[in-house]
Amino acid sequence: MDKRFNNSTSTTNETPISNATTPSHHALNTIPVTSITYQNYLQTETTLDIQTSKQTLLSQSDLLSLSPSLVQKSLSILIPYIQTRRLERIDSVLSQRTRHTRFLFENPSNPSNVWACLRTLDSFGIQYVDVVVDSEQYQGKAAVNQKRGMRTAMGSACWMTVRQFGSVEEAVGRLREEEGCLIYASNLDVNARDVRDLEWDVDFDDSDDVGNGGGNNKKKEQRPICIVMGNEERGISDKMKELADETFYLPMCGFAESFNLSVATAITLAYMSAVSSRSGDCALENDGGDGNSEKGACKGPLRPGDLDPHELQCLRLKGVINSLAQKRMAKALLTKEGIVLPSSLYN
Repeated sequence: MDKRFNNSTSTTNETPISNATTPSHHALNTIPVTSITYQNYLQTETTLDIQTSKQTLLSQSDLLSLSPSLVQKSLSILIPYIQTRRLERIDSVLSQRTRHTRFLFENPSNPSNVWACLRTLDSFGIQYVDVVVDSEQYQGKAAVNQKRGMRTAMGSACWMTVRQFGSVEEAVGRLREEEGCLIYASNLDVNARDVRDLEWDVDFDDSDDVGNGGGNNKKKEQRPICIVMGNEERGISDKMKELADETFYLPMCGFAESFNLSVATAITLAYMSAVSSRSGDCALENDGGDGNSEKGACKGPLRPGDLDPHELQCLRLKGVINSLAQKRMAKALLTKEGIVLPSSLYN
């Protein structure tokens, strides 16, 4: 079971699931799938999936809702307890992160693949990752065990911002309607486009009611990209095909018909990197006099250094908390100075 939901400091209102209701891997294999016990277990898993979704969404909103002054005060208290080279490493990594492109994985089944994908995404500077986990797609014993392992893999990605959604409709609705993303989904289909032919630099339309601010501010921004990778065996769902703005494929010339999920993710990123701005091109540039800043000449899907200044400092605080020997030490140091941060920052 995912121990994050047995924590007494959980910010969700649901009652934590008892270990007594979650059988071990060995015990699970002895339970008939037609039994009431197994059906109750599936319901428990569904409840955990819902809690995970709420927790991941809450964690991100908690972090970004912190005031700039609170973030800076918290950093000033904690930084003396971090080794200089560690802080330099955090700053170096965050300076190359991009918010323009994120990845979404639809109902993946193999936790090893998920972990490999997260490591690859991290190495290319991707900060934001979403996962669709539809409980109805994980019914068999092997599938449920794999999903539990995947939940652990997601929870281990403490340097990235990982959200979970319960359905394709929920994820795409959030990404497109609230965050303005174009949805590009990987798909082995005759109507899919070669990844090398995708359009990466797409402006917001005047009618788009999304983006940072309104009016003229939208014209300065280009639409962020969400790359969707499907299940290792089934690929993307029909609903995702219907909702995606574009579907694409990776060119192949051998007998194999598809790549492994983690390999496909890495190859997609390599193509994206080849047509993107290099580190430093997206640094904030002062517009000269009024105290406002705007982005440099960023092109392509990967735009290292394009994090919003407040966003960057919030992630820096999260990185500093993660770098302490024990996260409860950070909580104790801040509490001593009268600072109470959301408990989700210590998970």
